[in-house]
Amino acid sequence: MEDYKPGGNTFMQRKKLEGRKKTAVMAAVFLAVNILAVCLIGRGEIRAIDGNLAEHAGDTGTAFHEIMENYKHSFRLFAEMMTQEIGNHPEPDSIWDYLKSMDSKMLEIEGDTFDGLYMYYKGRYLYSWDTPYSQYEETGYVATERPWYKAAVEGKGEIVFTPPYMSYANHYILTTISQLQPDGETVFAYDIKMGDIQNLVSGLDRYEKEQVMIFDGSGTVIGSTEEKYLGGSLYASLDETADSVEAAKKEMEDAASGAPEELAKAKDKKEAAEAFYAFRQDLGNGMEKLLDKKEETVRLNLNGRSQFGYLHREQDFNFLVLVPAMSIVKATMTVWLIPLLLTELLLIYVIGRVSKGIKNRELRDAYVELGQTQRRLEIALSAAQKAAAVDDLTGMMNFKSFRKEITSALDDMEEEERGILVMIDGDHFKSINDNYGHSVGDEVIKLTAQMIIGRIRTVDLASRLHGDEFAIFIANTSDYSVARRIMEDINNTIGKEAKRRNMPSITLSAGAVIAGHGDTYLSLAKAADEALYEAKVTHNGGFAYQ
Repeated sequence: MEDYKPGGNTFMQRKKLEGRKKTAVMAAVFLAVNILAVCLIGRGEIRAIDGNLAEHAGDTGTAFHEIMENYKHSFRLFAEMMTQEIGNHPEPDSIWDYLKSMDSKMLEIEGDTFDGLYMYYKGRYLYSWDTPYSQYEETGYVATERPWYKAAVEGKGEIVFTPPYMSYANHYILTTISQLQPDGETVFAYDIKMGDIQNLVSGLDRYEKEQVMIFDGSGTVIGSTEEKYLGGSLYASLDETADSVEAAKKEMEDAASGAPEELAKAKDKKEAAEAFYAFRQDLGNGMEKLLDKKEETVRLNLNGRSQFGYLHREQDFNFLVLVPAMSIVKATMTVWLIPLLLTELLLIYVIGRVSKGIKNRELRDAYVELGQTQRRLEIALSAAQKAAAVDDLTGMMNFKSFRKEITSALDDMEEEERGILVMIDGDHFKSINDNYGHSVGDEVIKLTAQMIIGRIRTVDLASRLHGDEFAIFIANTSDYSVARRIMEDINNTIGKEAKRRNMPSITLSAGAVIAGHGDTYLSLAKAADEALYEAKVTHNGGFAYQ
């Protein structure tokens, strides 16, 4: 029994061994629990990333389709005016003169978006500019063989768009919108600059250093956070993309002896081709990976950094989101940071209790501290979620939260309850940005938001959708005169307050629609947008309703 005396060597050795075993067991438990926690949290993080990118691409698609619908609305207005004129003066020469007079009217309505009217009517090619028709005859131009005419015929009366292309003369993506008329021969058409799409993409800054691209069914990039990628083809092979670079270089060499503006255009085209080729090189087989995965997040390597890519595919247009891994991990940290912190806190607490045999008071203190830590984390999470629902410039609800609130309000309505959704768009806001700069434009936007918020009740909703576009929801009424009075009051106060502050002022045009239980936000927004287009004909604070 001497071996077990407190002072004996064997006793001390066994005590040390037991201590080491306990330490090893606790370390193993600590490691095992951490590995399990990381695995579970990692799976949750992957689901969160996939959900966030899918939502981002979907929101981009929704905003894009709204822009395309706006283009169609404008074209319908043009088609209605042409149909009425043909009914009154069917002679081709009269219609040609009318087209020329329409050019300035469409410019007033559409601004920089519009780029020329033309049509095929009674066997003749008619257009809105002053170029003699003989010039077209000399080049062998045949209207019925052009893509805009063929696309309209294939569309069988639907409004159609030709494949977009890049114009390096004005740095816009151009397309032609056209429609076959009921006689089966006449086609109305005009060119549009798809600058609204580039403005949309340029404003998508959900994640740090992200890239967003919109491209058509042939792979042509029509919107990109990197403007130099416009006009490039994501479906072209790397060799074909390299050929485009060589062709652009030769074009610049040929233009060196010509006019300076032609040389500048060729130089821009070469730089854009080189930039897009470099991107395709970095992307490698990433495009093939994205195409192979249907609506699924893909891990890629781009510019030497890990990236997450998500491709939302549709029949005619596609939406690509590329986000650096660190950027989205930061954005989704609430998914993994809080569980990880709680796991570590719990492990530290348990191991500390086992190893030190803490007293009951210390246990209560640790429990309180743990609860306080959890509460602080919950408060931080709540603040982050609230910030994500607010427009940074105005403090109003953003588009996403407004749509959610409207959907919830419609679901909660009784059968007999009604409300009014009003879509609002600023008149001539672009001229303020062009003449005074974007900082003044931002101040005008903030003033407009203040006037809107100040003229509605606490039960009503207001939102800045994007740019100079706003929306309000007036609860518990189906009387359009209420909405009209509110808009008149807003326009009057904006004018007075802008004059008092020595600021440029804008008027707001509005389109309204009555909402009830069972309606959807998408259908209401579409109807209100149609009314808005009627209201914006004058560009002077008009009001219309469906």
